Amino acid sequence: MAQPLQRPSSVTTRRARGFTLVELMIVVAIVGILATLAVVGYRKLIQASHVSEATGMVQSIRVAQEGYHSETQQYASVSGTLNNFYPAAPKYQTVTAWGAPCAAACPGVPWSSLPVHVDGPVYFGYATVAGIAGAAPPAAVTVNGQPLVFPAVPTTDWFVIAAEADLDGTPGQTKDTNVYGTSWTNQIFVDHDGQ
Repeated sequence: MAQPLQRPSSVTTRRARGFTLVELMIVVAIVGILATLAVVGYRKLIQASHVSEATGMVQSIRVAQEGYHSETQQYASVSGTLNNFYPAAPKYQTVTAWGAPCAAACPGVPWSSLPVHVDGPVYFGYATVAGIAGAAPPAAVTVNGQPLVFPAVPTTDWFVIAAEADLDGTPGQTKDTNVYGTSWTNQIFVDHDGQ
């Protein structure tokens, strides 16, 4: 048999409750911290992709130098010095198309003689110098505070590749990101990563 529903004698009313100002401030602070972390992480990811461009290009130039050497029995000294960058001197957030004419940046063999294939514009400027056995290489460069010393009198033909870019755009900062490769080792050296 069915029993009647029992109702309490007093009905409690529930008030709709909102957020307090303190709770909203905590949520805004958490969202701000997460947004800051996301922006910093995104920036590091973008800078790492630019450094990857440079290491890939240095490897491509290394392969092109070896191909040039197998055909001509010498490496191509394109830039004259490691500070003579092609396609342009490094500037913050500036990309330059590969294949532009290079009058001042190519005092030696033209870049077109090296079979370097580039998919698009580049952030870094590139330089490569070369010499024969017994010819003095460029002065040592510094990588993360340590000198990258070249042989004083190389016993074989040699080349050095340099790439440079200003990835962070810090005004007045002279430390750009540099990437180096040489014929003496297969290692790629990165100096001031992300600067």
